Amino acid sequence: MADQARSLSDQLDGPLPPGIEALGADERQVLAEALRDARRQQSAALGRAGEESLKYVPALLRGAVRKVVGL
Repeated sequence: MADQARSLSDQLDGPLPPGIEALGADERQVLAEALRDARRQQSAALGRAGEESLKYVPALLRGAVRKVVGL
């Protein structure tokens, strides 16, 4: 139970709010998994958006821009 709370508090970058503390261990685990999934989806969406934005950069500069931006 402490590992689940620590994992969730790490994801929230601080102590758990009282409403989340009141949840049972199973509910906190579900919430932690939902947060991980949402962050993975957000990361993938940002990566796709970055790649899509390169279409507006001239072809000769794309490699350099990709290195600078970190894509």
